[in-house]
Amino acid sequence: MASNPYSDNLNSKQDGITLRDYNHAPSLFLNNNLKFAPKVRFLYHCFFALDPSVGNVLQSLTQKYTTEIGMLVKSADLPRYTAQVETRNKYNRKKNIQTQIQYEPINITFHDDNHGVTTALLEAYYRFYYADAWHGDQPGAYSKLDGDNTFKGSSRHQYRYGLDNNISVPFFRNIQLSQLSRSQYTTYTLVNPIITNWQHDTVESQGGEFMTNTITVAYEAVHYTRGTVKTGQDGNPTGFGTVHYDTRPSILFSETGNSSTEGTDIIPAGDSNGRPRSSANTEFNNGPTTFPSITSNSDYNIKSLVSKNSTIGGLTDYSFPKTSGTGGTTSVTSSTSLSVSGAPSSVTLNRLELQNNSTALDNLAKQEFKNDYLANGGNGGTNGLSIAWDNLSEVQKESYRRQVLENTV
Repeated sequence: MASNPYSDNLNSKQDGITLRDYNHAPSLFLNNNLKFAPKVRFLYHCFFALDPSVGNVLQSLTQKYTTEIGMLVKSADLPRYTAQVETRNKYNRKKNIQTQIQYEPINITFHDDNHGVTTALLEAYYRFYYADAWHGDQPGAYSKLDGDNTFKGSSRHQYRYGLDNNISVPFFRNIQLSQLSRSQYTTYTLVNPIITNWQHDTVESQGGEFMTNTITVAYEAVHYTRGTVKTGQDGNPTGFGTVHYDTRPSILFSETGNSSTEGTDIIPAGDSNGRPRSSANTEFNNGPTTFPSITSNSDYNIKSLVSKNSTIGGLTDYSFPKTSGTGGTTSVTSSTSLSVSGAPSSVTLNRLELQNNSTALDNLAKQEFKNDYLANGGNGGTNGLSIAWDNLSEVQKESYRRQVLENTV
């Protein structure tokens, strides 16, 4: 009989044939409570933060079914990015340079439920932005019985169409897509999302597949958050475990094997038998909320403007006009070198964090004021906006702070 190196090697063992897996695989994927095991696709949670004004279009959508919209998501793409890179010659050496980032649109597919919640979502979006849907059944709006004549009088031209719908706020405040794993969540928040394509499914006489509704979403940025899953109205991720969830403890996590006791949390507590609840992942801790002070090679001297400062950073000993005045020392400012670490922070904070961070709140309130300042003809030069803000009363400043908080999730 021909020799088989594999079986010969096994038969040569003193203790007989032993088959087992390689140690490196379980050491990576099984140790530390499956810490490095791959996540599964079916553990996810979605939440769509609708602007309250959507209730003016379909009231029940914002009052009753906000959480259910996310729970009816059948599948969703997570964010995708494409960096545009140009290749240049640097003294005959190829050098790749990033020029911009492209946020690729994602697709989200909903179950077309019997009650029609996700269909109502698409209807509300259509009505919210486009005036066409409001008078489609009006006799004179689309009728061509007497011809499509421009000179039929004002009664034939009383209807609005397209984007002429008096809308100045976004339909979605944000969209949150969360992965769940080992009692932890990772949330991708789409900033300023807008639908670029939405469609209902196909009806047909044959086939037993479920109906779906699909949207394609564009967005301007992505905010990452992570932490330990917590259920309830103030839980994380938003809307998780509030409705339609079985909160009874599982028999798999019961010491006695009895799961009849009512519980208040669907996330099991750890025990001493090798079934620990995962601790919060503090290694990543949601990342910084402001720009790091130094992001470049220390051999280079980076300069930046500093808010509310009468000097201009960069080259030293140069004079620049402050306003369109008649000149003189009171109308110019001298340049000096300033560190980038003194520049105002760029923040992405939630409402509670802003309430506890007066500096960040004032910076954002000042940006809200900027729109009114420019609309009223503000042209105060380099320092005009800061001077105008400083001259506001505390009551006026507080109104802009409230605007920021109202627009913050």
